[in-house]
Amino acid sequence: MRRTLMICLASFMAFTAGITYAVEAEGVLPHPNAALFGLHEAPITVIEPLRSTPMKPVEVTYKGYPVVPVLDTLLGNAWRTPGSILGFEAADGYLSMIPAERFLQYPAYLVYGRADGDDFSVELPPLNHRVTLGPWYLVWDNVIHQSLQADGATYWPYQVTKVGLIDAPSKAKLFPPMLPERYKRGAELTEKYCLACHQVNGVGGRRLPIDLGQWAANQSFARFATWVLDPSGKNPLTTMPALASERPASERQLMARQIYGYLRAVGALGK
Repeated sequence: MRRTLMICLASFMAFTAGITYAVEAEGVLPHPNAALFGLHEAPITVIEPLRSTPMKPVEVTYKGYPVVPVLDTLLGNAWRTPGSILGFEAADGYLSMIPAERFLQYPAYLVYGRADGDDFSVELPPLNHRVTLGPWYLVWDNVIHQSLQADGATYWPYQVTKVGLIDAPSKAKLFPPMLPERYKRGAELTEKYCLACHQVNGVGGRRLPIDLGQWAANQSFARFATWVLDPSGKNPLTTMPALASERPASERQLMARQIYGYLRAVGALGK
């Protein structure tokens, strides 16, 4: 099978349309087909977070491939190094940055269609416009591993076209050496919930690439919390999801404070 695959083993800058992170290795995913890299297709049933509510979970069975052998083919063994971060880049500039150890802990799949042949798309708020999930959609086995349901759609990027291994200098931009260790948790939460669309020190997605450290420097915590905990309350037409909406209110408040503290601290270093 002819593989439209590009592997860059030397570190290089990914300049595509404003993305400014760097990668140690990157793989362009080929067009979906029934024999990806010679792997065996496997159905996977999930509680679909883009369709479900806490009171009404929706099961969907997709067809695709276990992601670990795909990563091995695209990136070699480098992605398995402790502390590695993988970037799943979507066609619209969304960048899901996922700790590599998560893929060794929980089963994940790159899927390209529904097993029942139904439309491979979903309606998204606030206007319920329909978007395609392809060419590739990263899903997790949250049926067997039910604890994953608490993360909702976090780490479920769709329209994925590329996978990269974020390099050490880019990771250092997110947590500079002079930043106190007490901000570590805030940095982890920012990476998980915010950098798919936004950036810190030039690292992150490009859907709305504002520098969050600079932005937070001019925000009170009350204003910041309003935006991240209830973005649709500030702007009914926003597509920004509320921070960790599946979790208890007290936990969400704490998470918002940790993110705010980190952003203010990392932003101050850049002045």
